[in-house]
Amino acid sequence: MDAKVEKLYSELRNTRQELVEKLMDENSSKLIRPFILDELFDIENTLQKIETGSFGKCEVSGELLPDDILAEVPTLKSLDDCSRLDYYYRKSLYD
Repeated sequence: MDAKVEKLYSELRNTRQELVEKLMDENSSKLIRPFILDELFDIENTLQKIETGSFGKCEVSGELLPDDILAEVPTLKSLDDCSRLDYYYRKSLYD
């Protein structure tokens, strides 16, 4: 595992722990619980991909996903996900 992937792996494990703790917190909102579970599922899948050596590959085509985007959103699954990210970016109000 190279240094970047190892760092990402460590960050994902920490995030997974935080999410599990949030789920176990009886004071956390029941409304956001499904979102936490979805994120936890995505993180578990990404950790498994790193462990098996398939991290960074499109699940549909097998092509490599862009490293710069994976660094920001490591739970990406496909090239199609990359193209949908533009939907989430907002233009600034001021140029």
